[in-house]
Amino acid sequence: NVTFGYDENRTILENVNLEFKAGSKVALMGETGAGKTTLFRLMLGFVKPLSGSVTTPTRNHFVFVPQGNSLMSGSIRLNLQMANPQASLQEMETALHNACADFVKDLPAGLDTEIGERGYGLSEGQAQRIAVARGLLQEGSIMLLDEISASLDAETEQEMYSRIFKAYPNKTMIFITHRDAVCKLCDETVKL
Repeated sequence: NVTFGYDENRTILENVNLEFKAGSKVALMGETGAGKTTLFRLMLGFVKPLSGSVTTPTRNHFVFVPQGNSLMSGSIRLNLQMANPQASLQEMETALHNACADFVKDLPAGLDTEIGERGYGLSEGQAQRIAVARGLLQEGSIMLLDEISASLDAETEQEMYSRIFKAYPNKTMIFITHRDAVCKLCDETVKL
C-alpha cells in the first residue's frame, strides 16, 4: 500500500502493491512521470513513502544501472573495476560479452582505452553497454536496470537480453522500459 509524492499535494504512486519473486525478470512500463524511477528510489531507500511500507533486503543486495550514461573519465578497465576492484580479466571480458560490448576488444588499447566523462569518445549505445557490463560485475542479487537498451538497435537489444538472461538466471532483474520487445522477453510486465 505504498503511496508516494515529492510533495503532499501531488502523489505519483498511490496504494501500490508489488512483489518481485527471486530470480524473476520483470519489466516496468508506464508513461513519463508514472513513477517507474521513483519506485527504484523507494526500493533503494533513497526516498521514503508517504504511507505504506517497502520491504527489501539490505542495500548491498542491489545493483542499480541508471538511465543514461554514468561512465567516468578514465580507462574502460577503471570503469569496470569501480564495480568490482578484484575482477579478473576473464570476469571483465565475460561481463562485456554478456552486455554485447565485445567491441572493446577491437579498440586500439582494448580495456585500457581512455574515455572522457560520461563516455566521451564512445557512441551512446557503446557507453550504455559498458555501464551494463559494470553492473553485471557487481555482486548484488537484485538488478534495477533503468532504460538500459534505449540507445540500442532492436537486434543488439534482443541479443543483450538473451545473453544476460542466460548467464544470470538466478538474479532478480527489474527493467524500466518503454519497449514492448523487452516486455515479451520478461516473465512479467508491470504497468504503472
